[in-house]
Parts: sequence; C-alpha cells; structure tokens
Amino acid sequence: RHNQIEHLQKLIQSLKDVVGEPQLIIGCDCILRRIEAEELQQQAQMSRIFMENNVIGFESYGEQIHAMHVNQTISGVAIGTP
Repeated sequence: RHNQIEHLQKLIQSLKDVVGEPQLIIGCDCILRRIEAEELQQQAQMSRIFMENNVIGFESYGEQIHAMHVNQTISGVAIGTP
C-alpha cells in the first residue's frame, strides 16, 4: 500500500506551486481511499489536511469498468491566490 498521507501532501503542494495558496478545492475522492485511510488509522490526518487547505466535496466510487474498481483516485478543481 502506498502512503496516502504523503501522496496527499505532495498533491496539495504541487497544486500550491501552480495556483498559489488554495482558497477553495472542490474534491471528488474515491470512497475506497477513505476506507483504506480508516483501516490504516489515517482518516484524522487526511481530514486535517483537507481542512487546512480548504477542501470541500464528496466521495464517489472512483473509476470503474463495469462493476470492477480500476483505481483509487481523487480529482477536483483548485482555486488559489498567486
């Protein structure tokens, strides 16, 4: 398993490099990412990162082909201040 916390921190830093400090990030997070975070007891850390970076949004079932999950993704739109 990859480290979701490290991945999320790198993702948000790359967003900051492009759009500046995030004023709002509208995110769509795969529910399997949340389930994995809960299993690894990382949900609180992920929630803190989301709150610190003004992330709002919802969970979905991610990318699927027929009834099979292909991967666990997070996607969204970031609005920042340069």
